[in-house]
Amino acid sequence: MGPRKRKSEEALGGEKEGEDAEERRKDRGNKKYIGAHVSIQGGIWKAVGSCTEMGGSSFALFLGSQRSWKRPALDQKAAAQFREQCSLQEYDPAHILPHGSYLMNCGSPKEDVFEKSQALLVDELNRCSLLGLNLYNFHPGSSLGSITTEQCVEKIAGAINHAHRQTPAVVTVLENMSGQGNTVGGKFSELRSIIDKVRDQTRVGVCLDTCHAFAAGYDVAAVGGVTAMLDEFEQEVGLHYLKALHLNDSKGKLGCNLDRHEDIGKGHIGISAFRDVVNEPRLDNIPLILETPGRPGFEYAEQIELLYSLCDKT
Repeated sequence: MGPRKRKSEEALGGEKEGEDAEERRKDRGNKKYIGAHVSIQGGIWKAVGSCTEMGGSSFALFLGSQRSWKRPALDQKAAAQFREQCSLQEYDPAHILPHGSYLMNCGSPKEDVFEKSQALLVDELNRCSLLGLNLYNFHPGSSLGSITTEQCVEKIAGAINHAHRQTPAVVTVLENMSGQGNTVGGKFSELRSIIDKVRDQTRVGVCLDTCHAFAAGYDVAAVGGVTAMLDEFEQEVGLHYLKALHLNDSKGKLGCNLDRHEDIGKGHIGISAFRDVVNEPRLDNIPLILETPGRPGFEYAEQIELLYSLCDKT
C-alpha cells in the first residue's frame, strides 16, 4: 500500500479527486508511508479523508483541543466513524501517529502541571484505544531550569509508567527535541535514559524529527548525514525503538536549538537529505509525517508528491 504517481489532468477523465488520491495512495510500490499532520475539524473521522485527498499513506492528528486541559469525552459514534473510515480507506494503525497536546509537560517541576500532564497522558492513551490506534507521540517535557535533567527524566518515565498501568497496549512514542530552552530529549542519550526507566519497554518508542535533530546538532544535511544519524541512534537507543519520523526542513542552522520548521527543500537541511530519508531501508514501513508550514503552492499534497518522486523505484 502507498500512493502512486499523480495522474495528469487529462488522465483524470472526470474521476473524483478523493477517489484518484486513494488510488495513488494504494498503488505506489515502495515501502515508504509518507503523509502529514491533518486537521480533525468537523469530526475526528474527517482526518482520514483529508489524508487520502492529499495522497498520503500515513498521517498524524491531534486527539482533541490544544487549548484546554479538560476536554469532552471522545464521542463513541465519532470514534466508530474514524475506525470505519480507516478500514474503508485501508490505513493500518501502524501508520497513524496521534500527536500529544502541547500543554503537557510530564517532566514539569510544578506539581500541578505535572499532575495535569499525567492525567492528560492517560486520557490521550484511552482515546487512542477507542480509535483503534496503537501509537501515541508526545514531547517528553522540560525541566524549566528548576530541576536537573536527571530529575526531569525520572518524572517523565514516572508519568509513562503511571499511564501504562491505567491503559492497555498503546505505545508511548517519545519525540526528540531541538534542545531549545530546558527541554529534555535533544540528545539521543536523554531519550535512552527515559526508556531505561520505563517498566514495560515494549510500550515505548521514539519519533525522530529531522528539524529537531538538525537544530540539536545532528548534521543530517551533510553527505551521509542521515545514515550517520541513524547509526548513532542505533548505537545509543536501538533501531527497534524507532516508530516514526517527522519530516521537516529547518529555518535555523545546524545546532541552533531552534524549533523552526520549514517546507521540504526550502531550509538549511535541503532536498538531498530528504532523498536519503525516502531511500533509507531502515525507514521502511513506518509513518513519515510532514509538519511543515505548507505554504500556498507548496502544500502538503505537493510535498508528499515531491518526496515520493525522490524514491528509487528500481
